Amino acid sequence: MIARGKERYHATHSVKARALNAAARILAGQGVEQLSLRSIAEAAGIGTGSIYHYFESKDELLQSLAVMGFEELRRDLLQEQGDASHGSPMRGAARAFLAFMAERPALFSIMFSVRLLAGQEVLREAEQRAFDAYRMAVLSDDRVPPEHQENAAAAIWALGRGVAAIIHSHPEGKAPPEVVERLMAGGRYLIDRSAA
Repeated sequence: MIARGKERYHATHSVKARALNAAARILAGQGVEQLSLRSIAEAAGIGTGSIYHYFESKDELLQSLAVMGFEELRRDLLQEQGDASHGSPMRGAARAFLAFMAERPALFSIMFSVRLLAGQEVLREAEQRAFDAYRMAVLSDDRVPPEHQENAAAAIWALGRGVAAIIHSHPEGKAPPEVVERLMAGGRYLIDRSAA
């Protein structure tokens, strides 16, 4: 009986994971406008009914993608802030944030969608966990005076949210490459000069 329960769990988990992975591929390649529950089912090779079993709407699916994205970002932030080659924890975490933004702009813009964040506590909690990972980098960076660390962490994160809003304001959540590069270059400059 227990083995059957495990099999059912893995099959269930597998179907949902396949749907989310297919959605992430469509989002990255074609943008949010091409993302529909039907197109996800086709790309995942599963029935449309299976998709509706896990996601009642496109927004619910986008929320799941955003939560997944925040968890990936959190892991990247923790990994890179521990890499001494960046010169400081805050620089490492900033590099992780900027790299995520550059490599996955459509997902990044969904993660920071004001509409989705305002309506979903689970998404705000996922963002908070990612922010806490970034906050750790700032708190452990001796370039920022202790009395400014909390405010600096919040302000830099807010800048990241602003970058997401700029990206999201372009068609299909994809800003022109020159806009993204300008934003990234400015972010790198501010992080590198933040305590100079």
